[in-house]
Amino acid sequence: MSGTMALILLIVSANIFIVSVFGLHLNSGTDIVKQVDGIQQVNRVIQAKRGSILDRGGNVLAEDVIAYTLTANIDPERYTAKKEPAHVVDKEDAALTISRVIGKDYDSVLSILNSSAKQVEFGYEGKYLTANQKAELEASDIKGLGFIQVRNRISPRHDGQYSHVIGFARLDENQVLQGSMGIEKSYNDLLLGVNGVEKYQEDKAGNKLQHAELYEEPAVNGKNIKLTLDSTIQNQLELSLEGITKDPGVNADSAWGIVMEAKTGRILGLGEYPGFDPNSEDVDYVSKTLNYSYEPGSTMKTFTVAAAIEEGVWDDNATYDSGEFYVGNKNGIPVRLSSPSGSIHTITNANNIDYGIQNFRDGYAVSSNVMISELLTKYMTYETFDKYMQKLGFYAGVEVDEGIKSIAGYPSTTYDTSALRYLNPGFGQGATVSVLEMAQAYTAIMTDGNLIKPYIVDSISDPDTGEVTYQGKTTVVHQVFSPSTAAHARDLMRDVVAGRVGSGRRFNIDEVEVIGKTGTAQLAIEGGGYSPTKYIFSSALGFPYDDPEIIVYTAYQANYGHNLNASAAHVNDVVRTTVSVMNISKFTGEVVTEIKADTLKDYKNMNVEKAKQDILSKGYDPIIIGDGDIVVNQYPQADSKIISHERVYITTNGPNITMPNMKGWSQKEVVTYWNQSGISIALNGSGYVVSQSIEAGTAINKDTEISVTLE
Repeated sequence: MSGTMALILLIVSANIFIVSVFGLHLNSGTDIVKQVDGIQQVNRVIQAKRGSILDRGGNVLAEDVIAYTLTANIDPERYTAKKEPAHVVDKEDAALTISRVIGKDYDSVLSILNSSAKQVEFGYEGKYLTANQKAELEASDIKGLGFIQVRNRISPRHDGQYSHVIGFARLDENQVLQGSMGIEKSYNDLLLGVNGVEKYQEDKAGNKLQHAELYEEPAVNGKNIKLTLDSTIQNQLELSLEGITKDPGVNADSAWGIVMEAKTGRILGLGEYPGFDPNSEDVDYVSKTLNYSYEPGSTMKTFTVAAAIEEGVWDDNATYDSGEFYVGNKNGIPVRLSSPSGSIHTITNANNIDYGIQNFRDGYAVSSNVMISELLTKYMTYETFDKYMQKLGFYAGVEVDEGIKSIAGYPSTTYDTSALRYLNPGFGQGATVSVLEMAQAYTAIMTDGNLIKPYIVDSISDPDTGEVTYQGKTTVVHQVFSPSTAAHARDLMRDVVAGRVGSGRRFNIDEVEVIGKTGTAQLAIEGGGYSPTKYIFSSALGFPYDDPEIIVYTAYQANYGHNLNASAAHVNDVVRTTVSVMNISKFTGEVVTEIKADTLKDYKNMNVEKAKQDILSKGYDPIIIGDGDIVVNQYPQADSKIISHERVYITTNGPNITMPNMKGWSQKEVVTYWNQSGISIALNGSGYVVSQSIEAGTAINKDTEISVTLE
């Protein structure tokens, strides 16, 4: 026993000696030095989550998600510890699967896999893969694939809506999302957050050592930014602007606009068409609402007239000769000549109409250029007019919120040296504006003369605690007009929409009393001069008339001579939606009917009668197509945002269709029925249906000849 104990002691002592000196454990053969050398300290970055951008109802407009960048090892010498391939073996087969999953063409994928590199990526299509795409590629059992986890910035909307406002964020070289446009760029530092760090030890197999000292500094997530935008109003604004460009009666090249609370400056909708997909990497875009200035046309006349009222030189009943205005030059100042002899230019009304001797009130209602010219030569100097332009915020741009500023327009005197530079801006030519400058200026008409600054950031808050760190508020810049001047100007704007000779009667609708001013301006082209065919058409609307709450300003570029009623029908849809969402009445401020915005449910495969009753209970108008008992299709689709009294088209599994009563339907609604039923309808005119060739309740099919008249 003593000998045995001595032997054991000798072996243990020898093992300890050898481990201490040589780092080799005799019993197991383990190299202790290598084991200890494999233990390392790890500093792991804890990525902060970029803050979300929300609308005023809390709906997400942009947010972070976990995504993956696809890699592939194509080094033929790379194998696993078990001697299995750790590289792409069958490149042709791999290219087929990868191209299908990531949406990149086969030849490009195969070319990448055949490159001389040892590890490759697959361009933009291989970035920002979803968890489902990753899982599908992993399930394919292609050897050598790898996935780098990153954060991606997505917008739930892929159709361009909100894109010009929100902008986009992209990963930089350090794999950090950085804002590149719009809110994402302007508020990048707040949205970004601060990354954390975790420090710990791990063995050579990558296992965290449980008893080692651990240090952790948590990430601070970026702030959430809530906007003043209303999803329902924004949605309708975007649809209407798109409608203006695609309506065969208009065919505009582009359209843009704003919906804003006149008394607070809160922007409820800010849209343009065409937009861009914020989830696309290939973006080259100039925003019409922020970075574009243009000559506005007659919507500027409101401010010329308001300035004259404020100066005490306006008389509704004073008269002028509305015939051709021959412009003379007297020491650089424009004057009216009695004949074209010696004139430098001739100013006429739209379409060269001569209204004869006309009073000034009617001159504004018919949008007379000659009336404005008369005003600026006999009653008010350009210096006085320009003083009001400055007070209204023109030529300075509008800083909507910190870091978000519109381009500034420029006065006519910047480029024009003739006497005409003193007349043209009065009716909206020569000088340029931005849409935000126009919306801001019209607050001085819709309120008691106060200029209200637009804003779009409602609040900024901590996503974890909910603490509000910034709250947007109304900013009164200064008073431009007296309350009586503003009220007088609003009366004149009501004449434009509802008067006997008003030029904007296409905007007179039943839902609310609208005041407005329309404008048509020649489109300036590069190199000087104006396009012979392209014009910019605009409208500035306010409602309700007795105490305006909302401003809707829209503009679009199109060929001269198109159907103005067709474009107005789309703008009127914006007004109706806003009236409904904001609960604005026609006369007293009370709700006209109990209406609200809601999300449409999925009626597919439901019993038709049950679906019809549910639609009616929500305040919608069901239009049933066919005599079946099961719903097979619907429009709008499930989860669409719609408002009360909007039509919901239900297609059934029955073949027999009867003609609906289309009286009062808009052109868009008729076309929607056409698309859903497959029965073509001839459209005569534009606006709203006043008559139809087939009586309601009559059986119809694809061979039935149907026509409707719209006015």
